[in-house]
Amino acid sequence: MMKCLLLGAGGLMTIESDSTTETLIVRIDRSKIVPHGKPALSRMLLRLHMYRSTANVKACRSYYEEPLRVDEEHLVWRSIVLAKRQPKWVFVQANTFLEDDEVTLKE
Repeated sequence: MMKCLLLGAGGLMTIESDSTTETLIVRIDRSKIVPHGKPALSRMLLRLHMYRSTANVKACRSYYEEPLRVDEEHLVWRSIVLAKRQPKWVFVQANTFLEDDEVTLKE
């Protein structure tokens, strides 16, 4: 979907990367989401739906191989994102108990 928005949505999304400073900036033009982004995604999903509904594997594969192809630039983006990866959050919620009209909190 990202490649669909990058290539076929009329400048809706741009991605700027700098491997020396390891920064990745994704810019989305909000004014182009409805007029350009929605139709681009609709076209892509409709074509995939038609190919799957008609079991046209050959056409689907030829259409879908391009968006799945990983370019060298995408590998640079991936390395930047993985270098700045943060650990997963662990959310711990304490339990409350009501004992003899008194609320106690146990962690």
